[in-house]
Amino acid sequence: MLKKILVCALMLITLLIVGCGEEKVVGTPDKAILAYCEIITMGESPNMAAAGFTDKDNKNLRNMLTKVFAEPFDAIVPLSDESADAIANIFYENNKAKMTFQAKIKSEDGDKPVVELTTTPLDMYKAVSTSGVNDELIALIGMVGKLKSDGMTDDQLKDNPEVQKLAVEACKKNIEEIPMQPEKTLEVACEKVTGTDGNIHWAPADVNSLVDFIMGKK
Repeated sequence: MLKKILVCALMLITLLIVGCGEEKVVGTPDKAILAYCEIITMGESPNMAAAGFTDKDNKNLRNMLTKVFAEPFDAIVPLSDESADAIANIFYENNKAKMTFQAKIKSEDGDKPVVELTTTPLDMYKAVSTSGVNDELIALIGMVGKLKSDGMTDDQLKDNPEVQKLAVEACKKNIEEIPMQPEKTLEVACEKVTGTDGNIHWAPADVNSLVDFIMGKK
């Protein structure tokens, strides 16, 4: 689930940028890369403008990502908007407490600058292989199964405070147990894009590589 969240986050961000022109680039590549990293792991960034994103983009991204958090639960129980938002915030706050990003320009280039990115990546792959079904999730599955057999609808499950509380607790436990990797560094090649603010900005040339690094694949 968490891998899907990061991948979808980057996909959503790239929907906000289009092509590029020949105008002067606004902002620096190091701040732009920080923005991408912070948005996908923490849900916000003080460097939004450096990557060409507006406050409206930030709000839209938060809303879209909240829906991404809710989707994996559909097979178990539909989440209310409040529960999905709570789970997203748990993920973001957990990363804020554990992760830091440092970015510096390694290679000055008018077309393809390179940024040296350093962080303590998440270890998503280890998390997936070691995380089992926790007690809260077992209890949730049992509760939902009983309620459905009694005729409760999806809308009623969304409005059931006990069900929604247990769903958030089940996900919270898995999120808080995501292991971290030792500090690592990645060289990120950048390219020009047009931000939603209408200006030319820097962006990662290979967003998949950036996601893999943050998740601990590289």
